[in-house]
Amino acid sequence: MDQTNDSGGINQTYRLLALCARADGHPVFYEQLARLINQFTAWQELPPQAELHGVSPLLWYHIHKSGAVIPNETERVLKGLYLRQRAYNRIAAQVLIEITTLFENSNIRPLLLKGLALAYKYYPDPGLRPTSDIDLLLNQADVLPALDLLASAGFRVDPPHASRTRGLIPKELTADSPLRGGHRIRVELHHYDPKGRHEKGNSPDPEFNGFHAPPQILIINKNIVYTSTFMETLHYLSRHLEKHLFIGNSNKPAQLKWTADIISLVEYHAEEIDWTHLQQQHPDILNRLDVLYNLTPLPEHLKKIIPLRPVTNLSGLNQYPPGWPHQSIQQWKQVGFLRFIWQVFIPPADWWLRLNYGINERSLFWYRHIVYRMQICKAIFQALIHKVGEFTST
Repeated sequence: MDQTNDSGGINQTYRLLALCARADGHPVFYEQLARLINQFTAWQELPPQAELHGVSPLLWYHIHKSGAVIPNETERVLKGLYLRQRAYNRIAAQVLIEITTLFENSNIRPLLLKGLALAYKYYPDPGLRPTSDIDLLLNQADVLPALDLLASAGFRVDPPHASRTRGLIPKELTADSPLRGGHRIRVELHHYDPKGRHEKGNSPDPEFNGFHAPPQILIINKNIVYTSTFMETLHYLSRHLEKHLFIGNSNKPAQLKWTADIISLVEYHAEEIDWTHLQQQHPDILNRLDVLYNLTPLPEHLKKIIPLRPVTNLSGLNQYPPGWPHQSIQQWKQVGFLRFIWQVFIPPADWWLRLNYGINERSLFWYRHIVYRMQICKAIFQALIHKVGEFTST
């Protein structure tokens, strides 16, 4: 997988994908793209890595728009992946409209998160933003009625009874649509319950906290759906990236499509964002932007608007911590128990630390040696609580 090739660089595949992780290009971007393509050699590896990171359509789009010449087979595969995703997104949008109509008729108004909302808001072609499901945020009181509505409409729901007898609502419920164009579109119903019990699947999920502003109207295929404000979306995307970084690994990374979402939203709303407030109240977001823009250039006209700081000596790009929870706990059987425990507490690389915690260079030592290890200890403690909860409930 993508690992560091030398002390100062990263795998050329990851570099190319990270460069193209944006909705819109600009002159400096296309200059860098041309240089990378001229030097690029790993054409066979490129499509599967682009799929792994969810940026196949964007990669094809930017290469095609730049007029760069790439091997015919690579171009054919990338274009095929884009066309497949475009067709899937169209079907998913149809299912979304069916669901929102069904819910609105019962006075349930879901909030559409990331995925299709971003595809139709920030990308020049909705097919450029891969989606695998439809994420809907609901009021807690609406979750079970919404699940019943989906079941009555022919969706396969999971879990079918949602622990109703125990008064618990799992923090995530899923439903698969009837076949549409050969696909079953998965729908994820989310809610935030600050009083959720610390049992597996029912713990409060801070990723879905913080949606308080009135919903915003988004038009998809001439139909009205509702989504969060751009600032709430930015905070949510930042939390989402952090969540997947903490559990990610090279085989299941924090996808570059989420980088593209953040960069595309920020550039679209750059003149509306209160950057002074963001610096004072949410420096973690700006610190993450410093890292993300390390691999894709800021447009010239935004350099005086977005207050980025140069990042130097950023080691370990695209490298994940080697131990649990990034790797399966079963790994101890392969490496031995003592080595497994040692790997769990190995300090992560600068790239991971800065993106995961949203910190600047001055805080690296503290987070590398203290905060990360404390978080691992907390995760172990919570995992034990979940195991005890499972044991006592049987």
